[in-house]
Amino acid sequence: MSEHVALFAAGLLVLAAGAGCLVTGAARLDRATGRSAFAVGIVAVGFGPCVAGLAFDLTCVLRPAPPREAELMVATALGTVVGSNIASVLLVLGAAALVRPVASSARLFSTAIPLTFVATILFWFLAADTTISRIDAGVLLAAFVGVLVLLVRDARRESDAGKAEFAAWVPEQTSLWVAGLLALAGLCAIVVGAWLAAGELLGARTALRLRVQVMSITVVAFGTTLPALVAALVAARRGRSDLVLGLAVGPALVNLLLVAGAVATVQPITITEHAILNEIPAMAVCSLLLLPALLNGKVPRWEGALLVVAYAGFIAWQVTRVAPPGR
Repeated sequence: MSEHVALFAAGLLVLAAGAGCLVTGAARLDRATGRSAFAVGIVAVGFGPCVAGLAFDLTCVLRPAPPREAELMVATALGTVVGSNIASVLLVLGAAALVRPVASSARLFSTAIPLTFVATILFWFLAADTTISRIDAGVLLAAFVGVLVLLVRDARRESDAGKAEFAAWVPEQTSLWVAGLLALAGLCAIVVGAWLAAGELLGARTALRLRVQVMSITVVAFGTTLPALVAALVAARRGRSDLVLGLAVGPALVNLLLVAGAVATVQPITITEHAILNEIPAMAVCSLLLLPALLNGKVPRWEGALLVVAYAGFIAWQVTRVAPPGR
């Protein structure tokens, strides 16, 4: 069984690396079309970290499998969304604050952070009947469009300092041919990594003796959050606090509305009662933990340490759960 774990881990690493390459290359190519560096940067920060999770979830629901295995694979979509959001707040923001205290000044977050909490409550409400149906998916996608309109409006009013920080995300010095190769290599790696990780998921969970949803909410979510974590640590070392907060808040919004909506459009997501009463409320609490960053404008090191410890506690809680038969 160890080979399943090794192949699953390799798939996740290839997927995460591919997502980073694709976003970097695509951002440079997008900039070459004449779009402002701020616009490209803010899209890369908000959408880029979600590429790996979206690719993995779509592969899980589209990959041919026997009915029972297909049911288990669909169940991973919820775990990836919830786990990624929890990791975005507790791990990404917490670890970055440990490197350097986060002191954000971008006005955009005064809208984005409350919207993240509202999106969490909307997701929780739609999940209450144990299914994110295609109708629910339409609601999530419509909400995403509304959120996008609000954020674009606020982005136009952003201060010059805030715009400069997001613009710094774009690799302006990278040549176009290198950017093109990065984007192409990243796309290929995403396809291969997602297919490999999804194909080995059930074998790996048997070897590790974990539930499928526990695998997705911990191991898969950590793997798909790796690009954002690395980017946030680099941004923190350079003192770019707005980028750090953007890498925590942006993916949380996109995961809940766009990723969950897109996956449920392809295949409705079944949700367990345990998730409705435990993991989704935990995600809601994590979204509330963003409020101090909004109200105080900063996340000191001691708060970062508490967030990382809370993430470790969440992982420990998940992996020590008793798996019911067949799950």
